[in-house]
Amino acid sequence: MFGYLLGNLEIMSKEEKKLYKSQYCGLCQKLATDYGNIGRATLTYDLTFVNMILSDVNNAECYTSQISCPIHPLKKQDIITNKYNSYCADMNIYLTYYKYLDDIYDDNSRKARKKSQRLQPYLQQIEEKYPHITSVIKQELNYINDIEKQNILNPDPGSNAFGIIMGELLSNQSEKEKEELYAFGYHLGRFIYLIDAVIDLRQDIKKQRYNPLVGIEDCNYQDILMMIMEDADNAYQQLFLNTNKTLIDNIIYSGIWSKYQLSKKKGTL
Repeated sequence: MFGYLLGNLEIMSKEEKKLYKSQYCGLCQKLATDYGNIGRATLTYDLTFVNMILSDVNNAECYTSQISCPIHPLKKQDIITNKYNSYCADMNIYLTYYKYLDDIYDDNSRKARKKSQRLQPYLQQIEEKYPHITSVIKQELNYINDIEKQNILNPDPGSNAFGIIMGELLSNQSEKEKEELYAFGYHLGRFIYLIDAVIDLRQDIKKQRYNPLVGIEDCNYQDILMMIMEDADNAYQQLFLNTNKTLIDNIIYSGIWSKYQLSKKKGTL
């Protein structure tokens, strides 16, 4: 369920692309500083999104600088950092570890097993640093795993669990608008869980993997997705955003649909 909270670069201006990349590179730098190349390899746009939301809502002071990057060695990269980079880097590691466990469960992936073993030594220190949110993540992901093992063909329990994770992820470290952030994250998490199931449905049936939508016939999933996103949007409109609002709008109203639109174009839905 990673990879949905990303921007649509095709409709960004040159300045917006630069700002977005600088935020992404800032989180990458923090992962590299705290976890080395193992951490850098886990970087996702999802936690870049969380970082942008938190820094904007809380009016966090941001710092702009340039760094030399081994991935782009010919030119120094602009980066933007703020106090939420540490939290988002830690959550990036923690959530990626559980994503690898999910890949092991679904496909018995050797690659995922090796990667999870590299991240495992960091789990305890992250749990000690953030006991509440890590407890919620473990509890709800274990619940989702139990749903899969029991083959419960109902999307509501799983989407609710993932909604709780996203709600806590957005609100846990915020000093302001905690209720609004939780509501926004909750509905966003429900949406991500369902759109992921919709996109994977055909492939999951083919590979005989769990999917909560198996057995549901004659359902207009797009209408359901739109209804959930309307709930997310209503909560989103309550947030006071500044610097990153244009980028976050891009993600919420366009980028989050990118994989779905691509699947429709390919005829795989």
